[in-house]
Amino acid sequence: MYRNSIRQGQSMHCLLTAGSTLYIKSGKLRLIALPQFLEGVAWQIDTVLDADSVYYSEHGGWVELQALQACDLLVQRPEPTQHWLHVLSGAWQALQAGWRPSP
Repeated sequence: MYRNSIRQGQSMHCLLTAGSTLYIKSGKLRLIALPQFLEGVAWQIDTVLDADSVYYSEHGGWVELQALQACDLLVQRPEPTQHWLHVLSGAWQALQAGWRPSP
């Protein structure tokens, strides 16, 4: 998790991985995601977040954060080890099931 402050009128770009969470501790923020494409149609998320708001990123990618008021925010990225441990555990179980001798 990392913390950042943005002054009113400033903006910054942030790379969010899928599963990241943005916590707006104070202030007001506009979040603009880069365009996504679905079946040849482009769409873009433009969301205004107030203090004590939470934004969950289902898809990874770059977002632009514009401070409408000075704000403090926290960004929490998902733990990659948890994901890989889950994947490895599932693969190990599948391999074990294939190695068991038939009765």
